Amino acid sequence: MSRRAGLALLALAMARAPLAGAEDPLEAVPPPSALDGKDCAVLAALDFTEAVGAAVKVVAAPVAADAEGPARCRVTATVAPETGVEVWLPVDGWNGKLFVAGCYGLCGSIRTDQFADAAARGYATATTDGGHSDARYPDSRWALDNTALEDDFGHRAVHVSALLARALVEAYYGDAAAHAYFRGCSTGGRQALVAATRYPEDFDGIIAGAPFHPLLSVPHMIWADRANTGPDGKPLLRARELGLLQRAVLAACDGADGLADGIVGDPEGCAFDPAALACGPDADAESCLAPAQVAAARAIYQGPVDGAGRSLAPGAARGGEGTWAAQLIGRDGRPPFFRTVGQNWMRYHAFEPDPAQPGPLVFDFDRDPARLAPAAARAGFTTDLEAFAARDGRLIAWHGWADESLQPAHTLQWWRDALAANGGAADVARFARLFMLPGVQHCGGGPGAGDVDWLAALEGWVERDEAPDMLVAWRTKDSTPATTRPPRFPPVGEVVLKRPLFPYPAVARYRGEGDALDPASWAPALPAAPASPPASPAPPPAPPRTEVTP
Repeated sequence: MSRRAGLALLALAMARAPLAGAEDPLEAVPPPSALDGKDCAVLAALDFTEAVGAAVKVVAAPVAADAEGPARCRVTATVAPETGVEVWLPVDGWNGKLFVAGCYGLCGSIRTDQFADAAARGYATATTDGGHSDARYPDSRWALDNTALEDDFGHRAVHVSALLARALVEAYYGDAAAHAYFRGCSTGGRQALVAATRYPEDFDGIIAGAPFHPLLSVPHMIWADRANTGPDGKPLLRARELGLLQRAVLAACDGADGLADGIVGDPEGCAFDPAALACGPDADAESCLAPAQVAAARAIYQGPVDGAGRSLAPGAARGGEGTWAAQLIGRDGRPPFFRTVGQNWMRYHAFEPDPAQPGPLVFDFDRDPARLAPAAARAGFTTDLEAFAARDGRLIAWHGWADESLQPAHTLQWWRDALAANGGAADVARFARLFMLPGVQHCGGGPGAGDVDWLAALEGWVERDEAPDMLVAWRTKDSTPATTRPPRFPPVGEVVLKRPLFPYPAVARYRGEGDALDPASWAPALPAAPASPPASPAPPPAPPRTEVTP
């Protein structure tokens, strides 16, 4: 037992000391190493304020093994003001390590399924609700004029969860965790990069998937929605047109990796221009694009620009157009998803103070990008990985090339900036790697292979210095995005796709022979030079809505 844990239990015992002649109080409080139900309940009586830096309320109770996980001491806690935390401490077979899972969307609930795979491997596990308990999405009314909750959602919730989980581990087992890891995707990916750049002492290894970027993601959503909205308020590109784009991109670029398999292996090298689908005088209107539709597609690929044509954020990758409908086309009378997310972010997160007037808001691409910075500092991350690298931290970042929600080019922009800020590619490769997954949608799913044992790769790098020079990605018939259910390994179910992954900028090229499901049939190759995009489009005209004026 550690000295701190022993002192904590001694203090508890002394506080409960009976009158002279009664039984020894230390016998009434068994040591944590006994690992029975009474020991679990003791955790609720301990004071974790000093360890966390804030008031903590703890409830602890033993839970028998069930379909969700092994036998465990289940701890639920609230860190002031409102951050919810849940920690599972396995009764038997603890592997000596801690795993913390991020949340996604706007958080607002505890999702223990996000760490269930790690719990099955013997980890002590933890997660958080992101600082609030409103799970409606996308709806951030909880953040209105509440910078304390925005701070918790933006950066503090994962930090205090890690501090509390470490203290609980040491109090329960009598030993500190040998290693602590974090994994998240989407908002969880943002939390991962916040941890690496803002709280480098919290984790030894971090997995950052498809990170939301406060300065790039929402402007792109607003831009793409506006570009795809015609003068009549209806979408210019619907499912038919998006299907045309997808098929044309595949025809132009699918075979560049040596195998025509319905997946663009190197979207950066794909030079497809939607003008190739422009309707001619004798064209079939069902198999071509009108001028306004060509302009909309070009604008989405290009990404937002200001009135002078200066790029504000990279645009969408080629190869995932068939999945854009969910984001750009409203359903059942509801507005498009990108519009809803953009309005919510502008209303409650983007600006300080929050805009006061009712009604829809309009983002000004000349004025508003600079106004995002103060609020983005609450939820954003930097490129400063110096402290994380100095303590031998390891970072694995990844993004699906066919992500329909958060653009892979935004992660690439952060990555290139991080290389420049941290000594260049060779220095960064010592502690960080980026993997780009062809054909994989947001946090998984899609035609590509998106199931990767990121945790095993991180363990090997942190614990045995085995850098991930090549990883294997799978897709089974029942593969789902990681935010739905992280996959278990080895894969369960029929494997329909299997591909090697190489650290960016390398891409996988089919050797021309052998089983395409065998990673040995593929080799790493440097990609083609990024394709030159069409000329920057003019900003789409703003619809007649209320301007953002705090």
